[in-house]
Amino acid sequence: MRRLALLFIVMSLPMGAARADDASTTPFYVGAGIGHVSVDRGSVALGGANGGYINGTGTAVSVLGGYYFTDNFGVELGYHGYGKPTAYLQSGAILTRCGTGFSCPQVSGVSAMLLGKMELVPQVDGIVRFGILEWNVGSPGSTLIDKTSGSAFIYGVGLRRRFDYGFNVDITYERSNFTTEETRIGISYSF
Repeated sequence: MRRLALLFIVMSLPMGAARADDASTTPFYVGAGIGHVSVDRGSVALGGANGGYINGTGTAVSVLGGYYFTDNFGVELGYHGYGKPTAYLQSGAILTRCGTGFSCPQVSGVSAMLLGKMELVPQVDGIVRFGILEWNVGSPGSTLIDKTSGSAFIYGVGLRRRFDYGFNVDITYERSNFTTEETRIGISYSF
């Protein structure tokens, strides 16, 4: 988490002054989204070893906040709740699914993203996103996969439809090399 905060600050420094001369736009925004997530981490051992994997889908919930330094470039911090996707525990040749012998682990992440934005048609922006995802797998994640937290590269694309009074509707697709895929629709407010 400290690495994400430091990355956000470092990304903010070089462009902070670029916004000062443009008071007509609203650089800050906050938002929330809901959508579909697919998580795939770990694998079954063909030799019957002990271990497990997470391979399931669910409902994703995200809370985001960001700042645009210019009309085209910005940064964003976000929390992503990936829910409790299906997980499997392998003990020799026996494969047990979560919910029948153990609870499904909670998967979540915190992201720091760089954003590139371009108006595609009036009131509709295309957004390219890339950054770092700090992911975490809750209990009993340590019995299922090799590690329960780490960093991953995350990237995505999105569309933002701007409305009056600073309200926006966002559609976003993101993928990480932690092997998450998230598609969400959300509402944001620019101020």
